[in-house]
Amino acid sequence: MHDVAVIAWSDVVAPAAGALLTGAAALPAALLGAPGWIVLPMGVAGACVAVVGRRVRALTAEVAKADRAAHERADQLAAASHDLRSPLAMVSAAAELLLTEGPGPLTPTQQRFLRTVVDQSAHAVQIADDNLVQARLEAGAYELRRTMTDLSALVRETVTGLRPLAQRRDQHIITQLPAVPVRALVDAPLLRRAVVNLATNAMRFTTYGGLIVLRVLDNETSVVICVTDDGIGMSREERERLFRPFVSGSTLGDGTGLGLVLTRRIAEAHGGRILVDTSPRRGTTMMLRLPRERA
Repeated sequence: MHDVAVIAWSDVVAPAAGALLTGAAALPAALLGAPGWIVLPMGVAGACVAVVGRRVRALTAEVAKADRAAHERADQLAAASHDLRSPLAMVSAAAELLLTEGPGPLTPTQQRFLRTVVDQSAHAVQIADDNLVQARLEAGAYELRRTMTDLSALVRETVTGLRPLAQRRDQHIITQLPAVPVRALVDAPLLRRAVVNLATNAMRFTTYGGLIVLRVLDNETSVVICVTDDGIGMSREERERLFRPFVSGSTLGDGTGLGLVLTRRIAEAHGGRILVDTSPRRGTTMMLRLPRERA
């Protein structure tokens, strides 16, 4: 026979033990950040439930308000991205026309300046689009559309699209891909954006004439897209700051860091992660790893 006298108010007990005391109620001790159940007088328990109820309603209202704000931010960024695209496209088209030397011959210095205009216009569009996708992911307004995708083909197509930019920087961008397709269930456009971000980040931190290599690895537990450069590399401190917004990996970089923040979010949305292998003056390898069970 249990001695009910050993059970005191505010003791943490099993739920049934609370019934051993007349006028008592056992509430989840999680209300106080503890495991188990806590014994309280009926009146106190009722007051606790009322307080918790009010707090839950207040938190629900705050979450709803934050959700509305996130959706409004995504809508605003969508409008801003659209408004930016047209003038940037016109600037880029004009610079590319001048580079053909149809309107007249250019000096090497003029050609270099115009290539910078083209490259930075494309980079500005990419930043605007990255901000838009980031806002939609944060707002829960982006629904992944997964399809079975050949990652080798995706990487090959991405490199083909980036090759003109690499050539303007006198850089070499190549692929090392398996002989057989490596398929995974992914949102192909979103994953392509992540690969573009990793590759363009490597290009920005690689000197003119440098080499960027994209590989796809396939093993029993995961599939991995690797982007390796022979650039300036990063210290441990720089690597720790790498995925913070508005922080670039080095003083040599000219980015906001938002592209890598988005890339990590894309990886996490697919159940994966981003790994970094780097050291100063020895280049960097970024690895986008997707778990095999998702493939």
